[in-house]
Amino acid sequence: MILIDDETRTYWDHISGEALHGDLAGTRLRRFPIRHTTTKGALARYPALEVILSEPGILGTIYGRFLSRRMVGTRGFFPPGFRGTMGSLDERLPERTQGLGVIVDESACFYPSERLIRPIAVELGGRRLRVGLGLDDEVPTAEPIDGKERPFQLYTRWYGFSFTFPGCEIFDRRL
Repeated sequence: MILIDDETRTYWDHISGEALHGDLAGTRLRRFPIRHTTTKGALARYPALEVILSEPGILGTIYGRFLSRRMVGTRGFFPPGFRGTMGSLDERLPERTQGLGVIVDESACFYPSERLIRPIAVELGGRRLRVGLGLDDEVPTAEPIDGKERPFQLYTRWYGFSFTFPGCEIFDRRL
């Protein structure tokens, strides 16, 4: 996905924050650490959090209950025309491998979910991190051991991470 800044007419990569074209081409936006979680995990961290659920319409119900399980499931599904928007596949992992992509400065590493059964201490871009499943939600996360802010991270699939961060490392220590 590409975003455009109407003021400067600059086109931005929505994940890397890199300006691809326009007045600010070659610059990069600051990345903010995000945390993917579950409702249960958010409530554990923030007990006063108010959660509002909406009722899905008929199409949302059909998609949620039937189509998403069939089309996405473990095999996954690319909508018609989607694959044509992708570059060459990085075949070091199966394209739909789910995991945590962590970025520190110019260093990027992908941690496949199945290798995060136990927390691990790693070094990436000069930072010391604990990578593993969140204690309150079991969603993969990278937390700082060095006392600095959380690194930028994405809970994503391999094909998307490898396209955005080509040549990234892959955590390969088997647990």
